[in-house]
Amino acid sequence: MKKTLIAVALASFTALAAAPVDTSLVLKPTAAQIAAAHAVGNKKCPVSGDEVGGSMGPGRTVLYKGEAVQLCCGSCVKKFARDPEKYLAMAEKSAVAGK
Repeated sequence: MKKTLIAVALASFTALAAAPVDTSLVLKPTAAQIAAAHAVGNKKCPVSGDEVGGSMGPGRTVLYKGEAVQLCCGSCVKKFARDPEKYLAMAEKSAVAGK
């Protein structure tokens, strides 16, 4: 009985350890994915603080947990990917402050 319980516990632990990484981050979303997401509505890039669609060009959109976040340029995409929780919170705060 103990061996069975240990085997089940070990199998459960192994399954948790092998769980996939959060794939809700989409760095190059399609137009359909962007349309299906909820737009945060930020006008400033949460990474750089620059205006979206300003001197850096039209900007970029990334998706994180179903939220479409606007970034000022392609360079900010990699930085956003390093800490999406932080930058999503900053974008949401910026959008609320801008209203």
